[in-house]
Formats: sequence, C-alpha cells, structure tokens
Amino acid sequence: MRPLYAAACLLLVLGPLAACSSSEDMALLHREITDVQRSVDNLQTETMDKSDLRAMEGKMQEMTNKNMRSNADLALRVERLQEQIEALHANLDLTTRRLQEISQELAAARSRSTSGQMLPPVTAAPAGEGGGEAGGVPMGGAAAGAAGAAAITSGAATTPDELYRSAYEDYMRGNYDLAADGFSDYLRRWPQTELSDNALYWIGECYDAQDKTQEALDTFSKVLEDYPMSDKAAAAQLKKGLLYLKLDDQGQAVVNLQYVVYEHPGTREADLAREQLKSLGMTIR
Repeated sequence: MRPLYAAACLLLVLGPLAACSSSEDMALLHREITDVQRSVDNLQTETMDKSDLRAMEGKMQEMTNKNMRSNADLALRVERLQEQIEALHANLDLTTRRLQEISQELAAARSRSTSGQMLPPVTAAPAGEGGGEAGGVPMGGAAAGAAGAAAITSGAATTPDELYRSAYEDYMRGNYDLAADGFSDYLRRWPQTELSDNALYWIGECYDAQDKTQEALDTFSKVLEDYPMSDKAAAAQLKKGLLYLKLDDQGQAVVNLQYVVYEHPGTREADLAREQLKSLGMTIR
C-alpha cells in the first residue's frame, strides 16, 4: 500500500506542473505564430515596394531614353542649321566678291571715260535713221568716232551714235540726270534701232543710281514690255528682282529672280539671281 500511496502523491504534484508547462508552450507558440504572420506581412509589403520600385525604374529608363533621342534629334537639327548658316555665309561672300568686281569694273570704265579713252563700242544706226549718212552710206569706223567726238565737244550730237555715246559718257561720269535726258532724247528720235532697248535700260540704271527705286522699276518693266527679245532682258529682270528687295517686297523679288534663272539659263544674270535666292534661303537647281 505504501508504494501505491507514494505514486499517487507524485502524480498529484506533477499534474499541476505539467498543466503549467503546457500553458507556457501554448503562449510561446502563439507568439511565434504572431511573429511569423508579422514577418509574412512585412515580406509582402517589401515585395510590393520592390515591384513599385522596379516599375518606377522602368519609367525613368523610358524617360531617359526619350530624352536621349530628343537630344540626338536636337543636336542633328542644330548641326543642319549650322551647315545652312555656313552655306549662306559662303554664298554671301561669293555675292559680295562679285559685286566688288562689278564695282571695280564700273570704276575702271569711269576712269577710262574721264581720261578720254575709248568708250564701249556701239552699233551704228541703220540706214535712213537720222543724219548719220554721207551720200547714202552709213558713217562708220574712225570717221564716225571723230565726228561723234566733235559733235559731243560742241554739244550738238546729231546722229544716233553721237547721242548714245554722249549719254553713256554722262552716265559713266555720274551725271545721271544728263544721261537720262540723253537716252530719253535718243529713244524719242530713234525708237527702233539696235540700241533703243539699251538706251531704255540705261535710263533705269540712272534712276537706280539716284535711289529713284519706283521709277527704275517701272523703266525696267517697260524694257521687258517694249523689247521682250532684247539682249538686256535678263539684266532688266534681274534688276527688277533686286529693286523689289529694296522695296521689301520679297514675294515679287523671288518671282522675278526665279524667272531670270529659268528663262535665261547659262547667263551671268542667272548665276547672280541664283546666288541671291540662296541668300534668301531658297535652293534653285
């Protein structure tokens, strides 16, 4: 009986202890489960944050690529603009040099005329026009030159050659009013000679030299209207384009300059018109 009693007592002592140990284990287990759940929640949150971060990184990379493409396009445009500016500068330099050459030629011609050297040759008037005949034969050669010089000196130019030379000499000396009057007198007296269109053209040049832009423009238009087949047609058309530029009418200027290029190809005036159009930003082939 005594061993049985001892066993029962031991059971009574160990029973509460076992119950207590089981309660502590359950509490510990609950805490661990809670910690695991919290860790899972944190892991999910971190996973979502990483996904958002990757999405943001992707968007930033896309924007960077777009910016790089835009910068490349902008650099290409700037390079093209720079090339165009350089081409315009080159064309402007070429046009400036040509204008300087023309100015030097005119200055040299004025110097020759002032020193008494021979003026540019002119064509004698056809037979039956004016008093430039001797016994029915047109005056020519040295005799015409001598007679013309004498008439100019005396102020009584009576033949087409004499009057034209006198007016041209006044133009080269800068006497534009006298030159315009002389060429006008020539046209009034001999409107249908080989030099009539030239006389009208030089009247326009006299107006232009005096900055009478509208009068010059009207005169060059008349050259084209009255003498459409004139050897001065290309020059008159070119002058119209340049005069429209002086009047700030770029539209009409471009039309006239293009007309010179297309209707008078291969001429010096066409080259000058093409260069002027390029300086205005237009490419003419």
